[in-house]
Amino acid sequence: MGLFDDIVGGLAAKDTQLVNQSGGVSGLATQFEQKGLGGVMSSWIGTGPNPPISGEQVLQVLGHDKIVAMAAKAGLSEQEVTDGISKLLPVVVDHLTPNGTVPPHSPTDVNAALDVLKQKVLGS
Repeated sequence: MGLFDDIVGGLAAKDTQLVNQSGGVSGLATQFEQKGLGGVMSSWIGTGPNPPISGEQVLQVLGHDKIVAMAAKAGLSEQEVTDGISKLLPVVVDHLTPNGTVPPHSPTDVNAALDVLKQKVLGS
């Protein structure tokens, strides 16, 4: 397995928690808006292309304490966590909003999105 595969495997459950603890896509969108990155999140929700987000922007939105905690739980470095989230989050949000609208918060939907993501990335 490569580094990206390790990050996906290590962060899949953490991403579920991240979206769920943030109040679903809607809550996460609010966090992005408050940090000046609402346009990025809106593009993932919309039906057009999904621009990337940097690890630094992930850190800006989620905060250092949350990243440190996630890194410790996943057994990864803070850089690996922010880089992994920056690659995974646009795909997860895009999958959860296929029609360009934010659905009501549902942990089941988040888990389903992560299952699809793991299948695409890990082929499992």
